[in-house]
Amino acid sequence: MNHRIALSFEDGVTRFVTCAPDQTVADASYRQRINIPLDCRDGACGTCKAFCESGEYEGGSYLEDALSADEAERGYVLPCSMKPKSDLVLQIASTSAVAKTQAAEHHGTLVALERLSPTTMSLTVEMRDRDRLAFLPGQYVNITVPGTDVTRSYSFSNAPGDERLTFLVKLTPGGVMSDYLTGRAKSGDELTFTGPHGSFFLRETDRPVLLLAGGTGLAPILSIVRTMRDSGVPRPAHLVYGVSTDDDLVETATLEKLAVEVPGLTWDYCVSDPRSAAPNKGYVTTLIRDEHLHGGDVAVYLCGPPPMVEAVRGHFASAGFEPTGFYYEKFALAAPVRAPEIPVQPVAADPEPEPELEFVASRALAGQELFPTVDLVPLRAGAALSAAEEARVARTIAGQEMLPPPEETPGEYEIGEEHPSVHESDAVFEARQALELGALELTIGRLTSGQLAGYRLLAESTVPYVDGDRFLDAAAYTETNAAFHDYLFTLTGNEHLLQAYQALGVKGHMAETLRNATWCHPRCTQDHLDLVAAFESGDRATARRLIAEHAERSKITTRRAMGGAAEGPKFLSPGRFAGKVVVVTGAAQGIGEATARRIAAEGGALVLADRSGLVGGLADELPEAAAVVADLETWPGAQAVAEAAVARYGRIDVLVNNVGGALRFKPFTEFSPDEIEAELRRSLLTTLLSCRAALPSMAQRGSGVIVNVSSAATRGIHRIPYSAAKGGINALTASLAFEYADAGIRVVATAPGGTEAPPRRIPRGGPDPVTDQEREWFQAHIDQTVGSSLLKRYGTLDEQAAAIAFLASDEASYVTGTVLPVAGGDLG
Repeated sequence: MNHRIALSFEDGVTRFVTCAPDQTVADASYRQRINIPLDCRDGACGTCKAFCESGEYEGGSYLEDALSADEAERGYVLPCSMKPKSDLVLQIASTSAVAKTQAAEHHGTLVALERLSPTTMSLTVEMRDRDRLAFLPGQYVNITVPGTDVTRSYSFSNAPGDERLTFLVKLTPGGVMSDYLTGRAKSGDELTFTGPHGSFFLRETDRPVLLLAGGTGLAPILSIVRTMRDSGVPRPAHLVYGVSTDDDLVETATLEKLAVEVPGLTWDYCVSDPRSAAPNKGYVTTLIRDEHLHGGDVAVYLCGPPPMVEAVRGHFASAGFEPTGFYYEKFALAAPVRAPEIPVQPVAADPEPEPELEFVASRALAGQELFPTVDLVPLRAGAALSAAEEARVARTIAGQEMLPPPEETPGEYEIGEEHPSVHESDAVFEARQALELGALELTIGRLTSGQLAGYRLLAESTVPYVDGDRFLDAAAYTETNAAFHDYLFTLTGNEHLLQAYQALGVKGHMAETLRNATWCHPRCTQDHLDLVAAFESGDRATARRLIAEHAERSKITTRRAMGGAAEGPKFLSPGRFAGKVVVVTGAAQGIGEATARRIAAEGGALVLADRSGLVGGLADELPEAAAVVADLETWPGAQAVAEAAVARYGRIDVLVNNVGGALRFKPFTEFSPDEIEAELRRSLLTTLLSCRAALPSMAQRGSGVIVNVSSAATRGIHRIPYSAAKGGINALTASLAFEYADAGIRVVATAPGGTEAPPRRIPRGGPDPVTDQEREWFQAHIDQTVGSSLLKRYGTLDEQAAAIAFLASDEASYVTGTVLPVAGGDLG
């Protein structure tokens, strides 16, 4: 008699499946295309852990690490192991959206089987429809053992572009897959497998990598290295491979060959058995050197058993080391235990089954860690251990890299996977970008018209909440934006990727950061629409570019919302301006404010000038600063600033002319004569007058530095009067340097490109774009600015202030008459 199983999800949706008495709940769900969170499918990892509200069942066999006796007694179950004895109601620890994804089923032929060592075999599989299977280096599949309904999880060791699939298998006495491979497997056998699975994969970046492999955890690491080889992009990489005994050591010739083929790759190995003939006896942590860590700017990829993963984490923690990225995958040998049968009050049968019901109920189940943290002796490279500690470590950490003692019941080789948390704002979007590039490779060219239509609908749903560069409803944008990004991961059919993305907390981070935000990068919603268009046309290159650019625009939006002033300046040289008197104009916000904060942090005394009274608040914050409110478009205003500096400090050592900025953005013929004059007054006359006011006192003393802030926009569109003004700044810089060199005065300039900044606290002075035509003109100038930059991004305030401070300092004492572009390669 079949039983009806109600699967109640965290979002209030309930789905029903029919389950035969000899079926596990997970198998029944999977066959009916409801994918509850699942990994091992035989009780090894605990990913599918659920709570049984009512009904009777047989718990099945599983690892105690996956489900403790206490949890089982309280009614928690593993759907991958349990079989129903009656109708059931289960609380599932995921949303229904995850359950509606589907991992694809594939078929292949076993074409080669090689015994690499007494404990390890390699198998090679061919597929007739190889193009159907896309995976990322580091992912795995669940393979059904021929002649059984048992599945085992194995990571690819081949690169994604290879025609043949290869896997490494650890042989376990009595293991279902091991018995098949050593007993009855033969070339030509048909294999069925599902996947790919897992969020452990190589992120696309040129950052150095440290690769750590334990036992057959070498397989995904080989896939990663082979992908690095095929990409042709050099990056520093070091691989450490650890095993328990000499019998476990495999693929060393392959590693030697790859070290020749992959630029920048080095490798080493160790064996934990003290009787080993290997040159390195011990654990992988003893082979991690300072030069492999690159001062923290390294991504660590680690695949091995849980104790090995925890040992490496403990090693890093004890050394106070925190890598830029830490990605790991845990696997274990299953040692089944029999769960007690627990009678529960049966649920009443529902005579009218419905495919989906809405339940309003709270959900107390959160995502489960695949393997609990274990207590380990903190390790340091080269640290000596006592005999007792050696014995304990030998039981818990080793190349394979820790197996249970031989006398315990052996099980099967299984893979679990966790994802590290990310907290910093920029890192959140960088991590999302890496995951999305992976999801792109799994989905582009494979989506149905219905899926693409849904993707477009979600992209369009973000549009109403943004108008140009302004949020109309930041909270609604955050919600719809999250749904848009979630959907791509849902389409992969890989719940781990979706969970890895959700674990980043992008939605929560944006909700908190953008709560009171008014500014949004004007390309964000258009990016969504353009990305869908790239998917519709199958344009992989454009889609990849858009994902990367959208991440940068997301960073800019959140940085501006956060302000940035709370963080101190970067790239500091303490004491560089000690004893110097520095005048900074346009100091109340933007580049001027960032420059003032930097010079104050480097010991300078400041006179801060601006037309806004906000400059007084900045002066109050800084240790030695005076504020002057003045209109620098007039001679009295410029003169007042110079006189105030001399009156307070007796001299001016450095003048930073930062006042300026385009007022309007439109074709030149749309400017009126009055508007042209206004642009020249704002961006040229202010600098001319301030130089005229400050030069007499500098010339009298026989020393001084003037740093003018020009622009890379001397060549650009829709702001010609501004461009002319900044061209005048460049001419002024060269001519003043020539004329006043004999007076001991250096005159230099920076030419900033597009620069991100917090929302303006002082009006620009010109009208904001209002009509569709004005917004189009404004957007065109933004596109041209970003497009002209070789780095394809806006600069930061810190980057601009650092260049100004350098030119103003004695470090640039041999630089004069020069305009330094600070525009990501845009030479203006």
